[in-house]
Amino acid sequence: MKNTAKKEKELEARERALREREQALEKRERELGPFSQALKIKKEEWYDKVKLTVRQMDVIIWIAGGLLAVVIVLIALEAAGIFKLF
Repeated sequence: MKNTAKKEKELEARERALREREQALEKRERELGPFSQALKIKKEEWYDKVKLTVRQMDVIIWIAGGLLAVVIVLIALEAAGIFKLF
């Protein structure tokens, strides 16, 4: 009996902590500015249009960002005369 009561108390504590985290998350979402809200909505629209998981979409975004960074570095090096592409 004592073991069951202990598990129930632990479960209640976890539920309380989860509720507190959910409330904190909801509060942060309400505090987002209009730009952040618009960005979040646009991102969710993209996820809805593309039939990929969130993780796959994030990987694609990271790869595209990395490639963009490489292009910017190459442009800067060519402009400085350090690297000639053609």
